[in-house]
Amino acid sequence: MSRQSGVGYTPILRNRIFPSFFKICAGYLAAAGLLAVAIPNRPAAAFSDFQICAAQLERYAKLSPEAALGACSQALRPKDLSRCVVTISLVTPTLSQEALVACTKVRRPVDLSRCVLDITNSTRDSEALRVIDYCRRSLLPDRFSQCVVGLSRETDFSASTALDSCIAAEDFPRNLSPNFAPPPPPTLTPSSLPNLTPIPLTPLNPVNPSNSMPSSTPNILPVPSTPINPVKP
Repeated sequence: MSRQSGVGYTPILRNRIFPSFFKICAGYLAAAGLLAVAIPNRPAAAFSDFQICAAQLERYAKLSPEAALGACSQALRPKDLSRCVVTISLVTPTLSQEALVACTKVRRPVDLSRCVLDITNSTRDSEALRVIDYCRRSLLPDRFSQCVVGLSRETDFSASTALDSCIAAEDFPRNLSPNFAPPPPPTLTPSSLPNLTPIPLTPLNPVNPSNSMPSSTPNILPVPSTPINPVKP
């Protein structure tokens, strides 16, 4: 009898316990969802960019923590800044401080580092400090590096001459060619001016004064002295 009652009691007990357990779990999940919606998300990516910048400057560029702190805190794109400094430092390990100064003074530090890397690796007699300065001064670092590398490979001039020539070519040319000279402005003299005869201003349709306006005196008919409808006495 006890076994039958126990067997019959088990499904009833399960039906009572499991629904209440699911209700409790659903309540906790709903509360956790509302809490997650109420708490704003922190911009973790922004903090990680500054962290990566400081770590790269200290570990790979061998800069002091104070220099990394000041440079990364003022950078608009900290990861691009550290990438620029590290790339230049790998090519010129003794110019990390100069690379940091140059990378903080340009709007596109990655293009600056690519310019320094291309010119340094593709030319034989280039001065690293001068290359950094010229790439920083260039408005188009990628085009500037192509100009220097191409002229250095195909001509007998040194890399310094190519640097000077390519940086001068980026200035706005005053003349279209070396032999071009703009024509002088024309000189105006009284004899060169055309003889302009004034045109008389005459009305197209002349108006007769006598017919222009009607007579101001109205045509008044005389009033008869006798009444129109006389009354008989």
